[in-house]
Amino acid sequence: MLRKLIKYDMKALNRFLIIIHCFLMVFAVLTRFFLTGRITDLEGKTNGILLALTIILYVILIIGVTFGTYIIIGIHFYQNLFSNEGYLSRTLPVTCGQHLLSKTITGSVWGFIDTALVMAAMYITIATPAVVNFYQENRAEFLDILGLNEYSGSFSILILFFVLSLIIDVLSNILMLYASIALGQLFSGHRILGAVVMYFVLTTLLSLFAFAVMLIFGIFNDAFASSLINDVSPNPLDFLSHSLAFGTVLSFILTVALYIVTYFLMKQKINLA
Repeated sequence: MLRKLIKYDMKALNRFLIIIHCFLMVFAVLTRFFLTGRITDLEGKTNGILLALTIILYVILIIGVTFGTYIIIGIHFYQNLFSNEGYLSRTLPVTCGQHLLSKTITGSVWGFIDTALVMAAMYITIATPAVVNFYQENRAEFLDILGLNEYSGSFSILILFFVLSLIIDVLSNILMLYASIALGQLFSGHRILGAVVMYFVLTTLLSLFAFAVMLIFGIFNDAFASSLINDVSPNPLDFLSHSLAFGTVLSFILTVALYIVTYFLMKQKINLA
């Protein structure tokens, strides 16, 4: 039955999200062909302004597509379980745990797809011959700034934690939506508004909690304190690796906690059979 739920949830999300991301990729290709692809060098003032405007426009589009993706995922979760459609869902021989697991899987799959397509669109738009040549000509300077010439191992660790962080962040964002919607159902009226309010409350509280924990454990200070003691310049990659490692573990713990809270609310408080 779980497989059928996943198939249904994916079909419901595909109707809208495929269109949105097709538009993103078409925009990236057209921008590359008509705009950034015409930039032959980065030295000219006109080309620099053109590239800057393109990046600004692209960032706005990315925010819109990503925001729209998570909004659609959240709307599907709400409509399928807590609106009039939810009455039909509750008649199915499916537990609330299976409902939550199915929507977590499908929402996360689309979260990963969104991240991958956003990165692909960014590469298509920005990685023009002029940009690639500029990077190759200044590659040594970039490596020195990042400390890669002396700390090649740090970069591999950073990439590993970056990928893990992306995966956990997607799961965390999905479950943050679901937990907020479930908490919003506890309001006697204006449940949608309650879900929106709970989302901002949860994100604020969890951000403050994560910041406080990182301060307590000295994540912001250790990487630079050792460099001051040894009288050497701090390596940005070491600091980023430590921060990402700690942040990834903390995000994983918070993600598990959000899943448990959402399941508890669906099982005990909202009476979702």
